[in-house]
Amino acid sequence: MKTCAYCGRENDDGVAQCSECGTSDFKDVKAGVPQLESPAESFQLNEQEFIPLSPADMLKDLVVLTRCRTLLEAEMIVSQLEAAGIYAFIPDQFLMQAVMWNLNTYGYVRVQVSPKEYAAAKEFLLAAP
Repeated sequence: MKTCAYCGRENDDGVAQCSECGTSDFKDVKAGVPQLESPAESFQLNEQEFIPLSPADMLKDLVVLTRCRTLLEAEMIVSQLEAAGIYAFIPDQFLMQAVMWNLNTYGYVRVQVSPKEYAAAKEFLLAAP
């Protein structure tokens, strides 16, 4: 069995992509137990793509900082930002909780911040290990 490094789902040995999330990154499994060096490695954020701001965005209350594949990833980013004193919001949170089984239909989970805190949030996430 192959275990997906992104979502943790066990897949047959012959598959090229995870049947849950579609990634092709698998971790080695010995004796049926994933080998992780530390608990922090059990969840790693993907490389973030930040949505550029336009001049019109600066007039809004909240702007999209980034999009995440899963609600869990978005919640981890929001938790990190709020620990740094930056207010963040997930507008798609309840929709994703209701239709989590059909993620590909609805796309990505947005993380929003105030336009005034956009640069600080982006800098903080880029500096995070």
